[in-house]
Amino acid sequence: MSIEMNEDDGAVRGLLGTAFAEAEPPLRDLASGSIARGDAQRRRNRMFAVGGATLSAVAVMGTFALVSGATPGGHGNQGPVNQVSSAASSADPSGKLPFGPVLSSVQKVLDVRRQLPGLLQPLLPEGITVGSSTTNFGSAPLSPAVLTGATGTNQVTMWVGTAPTNQADVIKAVACPARADCQTKAVDGGTVYIHQGSSTAADLVRAGGDYYPADILKASTAKTVAARDLSVTFVPDDRTKYAFNIQVTTTTAKLQYADHEPSDYPTGAQWPPDLNRYDTSYDPSGLLVSADDVVAMLAKPGLNKLEYLLDPHTAVSKDTLATFTQTESQISAAAAPALPAGVKAGVDTSMMQTRLVVTGPTGKNTLTWETGSQETFQRSISSPPYPPDVDATTKTVPGGKLVVWREKPMDSKGTILSTEASAYQYWFFPADANKPAVTMTLGLDASQTGTPGRDIPDPGQTYSVADGPYVAAQVSEDQFLAAVQSGELSTAIATTTSLLATLQ
Repeated sequence: MSIEMNEDDGAVRGLLGTAFAEAEPPLRDLASGSIARGDAQRRRNRMFAVGGATLSAVAVMGTFALVSGATPGGHGNQGPVNQVSSAASSADPSGKLPFGPVLSSVQKVLDVRRQLPGLLQPLLPEGITVGSSTTNFGSAPLSPAVLTGATGTNQVTMWVGTAPTNQADVIKAVACPARADCQTKAVDGGTVYIHQGSSTAADLVRAGGDYYPADILKASTAKTVAARDLSVTFVPDDRTKYAFNIQVTTTTAKLQYADHEPSDYPTGAQWPPDLNRYDTSYDPSGLLVSADDVVAMLAKPGLNKLEYLLDPHTAVSKDTLATFTQTESQISAAAAPALPAGVKAGVDTSMMQTRLVVTGPTGKNTLTWETGSQETFQRSISSPPYPPDVDATTKTVPGGKLVVWREKPMDSKGTILSTEASAYQYWFFPADANKPAVTMTLGLDASQTGTPGRDIPDPGQTYSVADGPYVAAQVSEDQFLAAVQSGELSTAIATTTSLLATLQ
């Protein structure tokens, strides 16, 4: 068995940069304009990247230390990998697929999430059960599952593709990203690439970006191994067959914070932070399966059915499509009492994610609404001067305070593109500080292109933003206030949020 090292992790970022979402800083100052505020749901969806059981921190950031040996965990078959022989049973791919995770439809990802536990369970070692995960990977066909064993939980994700011919460097870069130990093993029908490592507490903080300084951690714990990961990729000799990848990750230690807030801590951010709440799995003993356990799965009956399900081009089951349609109708009905007459809520998947929209007499708006503590929402609204893309008003109303932000389109360089509003954001703060605040954000579609004026890509990227003209807001501030004061809005938010979560 040969041990090979990747020469340059830059190739991995080029190949996978759009496949894995990097973590955004938690509790980002939401008052820094539309870029930082843009799409709170997408920000929450990517918070899995802070806490250990991460694909972005492990597969892209490359911030882990090397772990020697083939089986770092205390579980599973402890024999060396070179004692394992595997013959992959594989269905034929639907067509030529990329080698690596690719975007898929929202309905396909939901179908994978629903069926994956039942197909994966028979392939696992005894004593480990598989269930659905709440982590959202957007439209990438990486719908995760949770493995549960005697000592804790691990997160597992998978993808299938077709490997390139005569491009060993590309295969290795995708199978073993970053500067990491890459073990290769010839098995029946192909080659297995094994990539494993660990992340320290300091690594996990760095994976979240530059929002939090490293000295938020207790100094004695910064080098503590806080997460472990394993990736096994089978590449068949017959390149017309499925290549299969499975990745298992877990948090092994909770982050411990310094006794006092450091001097370089972000102004206004909560101290101490609670990054541990983003842990998607936790097992202090490490990984529940070894590399050998995973390689043994390749020869088990039923793998072909799992591969077929993971193929982003295979058909979505009728049951999943029916569930999606039914849930969309339920969301529309639940939202109706909180919306003006003639305005209807629905589910949109055109941006490769599940999100709410409202359609009214003059057009369509993206919709984000939620309730939360007044303290949290107050932190998201800065005192004047406001960001350059925001015109803000605040007024006392019956029962509390209404804040309205009228946002203008701004590109990634901070240039205001138009004086027209591209989004409206409403907040209601009850006079009783113990009652929750309510917020609604409407992203206005550009009337000529249908491009959402507020659905902005990730910070740090160069992007174009439609400069209008924009359709009108389908819910006015007065209509928002009336829905809040009637109590209908809070009820609609709770119900639609719960329903939408089942489609993510």
